[in-house]
Amino acid sequence: MFDKFERITILDERKRLQCNDCRRETIHVLEARCHGSWETEHNVEGMISGATIFSLFRCGACDAVCFEKDSWDSQCFAHDEYGQMYAIHEFAHFPPPSSADFSFDTSHVSRRLSELIDEMMYCLVGGKLNLATIGLRLIIEFIVNDAHCGGRTLEKKIDNLCINNNIDDVQKELLHTIRKKGNAGAHKGIAMTRNEMIAGMTIVSLLLEKLYNGPARQADAIAKAQKAFKAQ
Repeated sequence: MFDKFERITILDERKRLQCNDCRRETIHVLEARCHGSWETEHNVEGMISGATIFSLFRCGACDAVCFEKDSWDSQCFAHDEYGQMYAIHEFAHFPPPSSADFSFDTSHVSRRLSELIDEMMYCLVGGKLNLATIGLRLIIEFIVNDAHCGGRTLEKKIDNLCINNNIDDVQKELLHTIRKKGNAGAHKGIAMTRNEMIAGMTIVSLLLEKLYNGPARQADAIAKAQKAFKAQ
């Protein structure tokens, strides 16, 4: 809960954001903004504080509107090259930014998986390929765990996904390639290229269709057909 919440009246900001209607980055104009802040006493850490800025931006090219949330707190910080401490800001946008190259069908996936996909897409659209590489690997790990694949490692769980006939041998090897590149991103800072990311997301999209979207649409179709025939 905020201790202080106010509406900002000076609105003279312009920034480059991804526009889902234009399918590219455009200059957005700030139309409305509110600022909330809080402060509390912690038994161990002492006084901690934080704030969230809520902003409404309008695309200068097509007038589409997007919402941005910018949050920080005094416990999350880093140091610049001069050793000065600065707060780490976490950004979220609605609608989630989509890439002009690719978009996922998340109509029947869980909320947590959808959030992971959104976070990975934020990184990709923002040009943070190393984080996007790690995020794609994390999505695969979430999916195999959600599918209750056997094995102690991600490698074994991907193999089990194939044993259970959810993927074929070619898809299995491609998922292993993404796994290895994700490991390289996490441990060596080696990112996939944008083309590799798009190719990897295509394979992950097949998983979403096989394990989530396809079965859900099939169940919906069967339920509607049964209801229709019973009504006759």
